[in-house]
Amino acid sequence: MGRKKTPEADARATREQILETAESLFRNVGYAKTTVADMALRLRMSPSNVYRYFPTKSDINREICNRIILSIEARSRDAVDPGESAIARVKAYVLAYHRSIRETIFHGNRLHDMVTMAVEHHWDIFHSHSERVHEVLASLLSQGVAAGELKDLDIPRAARAVQNALVVFLYPQLLEHLANEDDPAAPFGSLEEQLLFLVDTLFSGMRARRG
Repeated sequence: MGRKKTPEADARATREQILETAESLFRNVGYAKTTVADMALRLRMSPSNVYRYFPTKSDINREICNRIILSIEARSRDAVDPGESAIARVKAYVLAYHRSIRETIFHGNRLHDMVTMAVEHHWDIFHSHSERVHEVLASLLSQGVAAGELKDLDIPRAARAVQNALVVFLYPQLLEHLANEDDPAAPFGSLEEQLLFLVDTLFSGMRARRG
């Protein structure tokens, strides 16, 4: 016989159903046009039941955005091959991040307004995300220094400088304007080509000198 569901398990399952339904509506209808009543109707429950789990639509949005952020982070980390050079690892990480942002937020869905609202009302999750990205970059730079590929660096400062230099390719609100005009045939190449060129340029000042 299977185990009986506990009230806690039931609550987790309901919470998950609300989040999945809300994300589907946000993607297909848009955040601004989706109401809690719409979610409740699709879930065949009352709006008051939805509010038992999430006090506001904004709280639902916060949870969904945090999940998307964690998914992007995981995809970016998984793209890094530890057997590659430091610069290759950084390139793989930021390129996967750039592609994840474009595919998740801009590519054929309506998540942009959801993310915009989350940035305005739940900046703490984006700040925490930014710090985790900084930690990854710092770790990659530190590995490069240890391997003798990069010169001795102030790792935290260098990682922040790299992160800030690349922000236009990684931050949704800034990237949106570039993505709308992306043209591989443009004189400076595609956005991905420009991103990788910038990484090369940044690392040109950090490479260790060979004796």
